[in-house]
Amino acid sequence: MRRGPIARSAAARGDKLTPRVLRSKGGGLRIFVGFGYDERDRWIPELVVPLVQALGGEVVTGEDMAGEKISDEVQRRIAASDGLIAFRTRRGDPDQAGVYRSHRWVEDELALAVGNGLKVLEIREQGVDQQGGLAGDRQWLGYDDDARDRLLVELAKAIGAWKRSVTVNLQLLPPAFVDEIRPLLGMPGFRCTYKLLEGSRESERQEAQVRPIKGGLFVQAPGLPAETLIQISVEGNGKRWSSDFETLDSVGIVLAPG
Repeated sequence: MRRGPIARSAAARGDKLTPRVLRSKGGGLRIFVGFGYDERDRWIPELVVPLVQALGGEVVTGEDMAGEKISDEVQRRIAASDGLIAFRTRRGDPDQAGVYRSHRWVEDELALAVGNGLKVLEIREQGVDQQGGLAGDRQWLGYDDDARDRLLVELAKAIGAWKRSVTVNLQLLPPAFVDEIRPLLGMPGFRCTYKLLEGSRESERQEAQVRPIKGGLFVQAPGLPAETLIQISVEGNGKRWSSDFETLDSVGIVLAPG
């Protein structure tokens, strides 16, 4: 994590407190890729994983612990990801109706990602049973083994759309500011908000929670367009701090009283 200079307390400096906000991590999406660990699906780590990485994503899989059940470690990896791509490819022989089963653990990984509120994309091979896939209007892509190149193009488009809408974790700094507002968390009158600037269009203020996470206090702003600007405001104990509009990849966003 990039950190700026640590400021002394306002009382020690004899001037106003100027807390800063830093991103807790930069850039790329962490994407879990679920697939069948067999010869038929070997093209996925050979083609899809490099594609996701070329688009700036970090790839996570459960390949080193393949099995019928999801292990605690795989669950942890999924929960720590930003999104999941599930390849529901054919497994075994078709039934009498010509319908194929898919890999049970991939379906379980998909359900777990939905339950964790992750971005999800199902890749459903032709002939695979729809049960176990995504319900409703959630995003999925059809896959024909004879048109793999077309799928890779659509997959690149989908990942690009994910990248244009990011969740940013913002850490409140410096420690002097954290020390001042930490006792106010949950108290009447304490409030944190942010608003966005896209081009010349300014959004309404949106409420945000300040959460104590190991290492400091954080604010999460979900689903932001990557090119937007953000302004953070914090109110408490009769005081108010506000930043200028800054880019999401700024080294720091300075909040000043007023």
